[in-house]
Amino acid sequence: MKNAHQRLGTLEFVKASKDTRTRIRVYLERFIGEKDKSGTAHLIAVFGGDSDVGSIWAAVQEGLGFTVTGPGIESQFVSLGPNAPCFRGSLNLQGRKRPVRHLIAISEELAQTRPGADANARRTILCQDDPAFVLCRVAQRFGLPVIPARSQWFHTELHRRQAVQPLLGLGCSPVAVTGGKGKFLGWIAMGLRKREIEFPKQNGPVMWKLARNFFLESMDTERQESREPSDFHRYLPETLRP
Repeated sequence: MKNAHQRLGTLEFVKASKDTRTRIRVYLERFIGEKDKSGTAHLIAVFGGDSDVGSIWAAVQEGLGFTVTGPGIESQFVSLGPNAPCFRGSLNLQGRKRPVRHLIAISEELAQTRPGADANARRTILCQDDPAFVLCRVAQRFGLPVIPARSQWFHTELHRRQAVQPLLGLGCSPVAVTGGKGKFLGWIAMGLRKREIEFPKQNGPVMWKLARNFFLESMDTERQESREPSDFHRYLPETLRP
């Protein structure tokens, strides 16, 4: 992957004890956080050595914070908060005797965006701003009666009603969608009455044409430089998939 290091950030964790102070730094390849400087992070994806990634995992479990920086991200101290799920894996790279350790950790709020979880929620964190992806994930979470053809209409409504806000992202374009099931059903009913959208003319299964995961956008750029396959998608938690 030519010049891949230019797309990476860094995550630094300082572990202090009574007599020592240890600084641990790993590569940050994906990040989602709030833009309001509250220090709230929703996703970190890092890789590094066995002991370094293990220390980051332990820090996440304890609810501790990190300093992150990268392309388009000023240095800031962030935390995933309590109850942050973690997903760990190993990447076997050609020319290396030992595998590279990979860690994905997400906030509790992001974890609740999976289908059927917290149906009364009023805010949904999404890792991409693609109209079809946004509608698909919101529809799956709240059980909305929609089809892919309504993606652009829903996208327009979100912006017109100021119900979507961009988040801070590295390697992705995350957004936060504000609203719950009742509000979105009201939009759909209004759209049908105004004939801005229509009922499907035929019955049948709904087919969504989406990327396999939110890594695909950046992977397309990398494949133009290298045809070597990537294993990153194997470690993607369910809540980040379409």
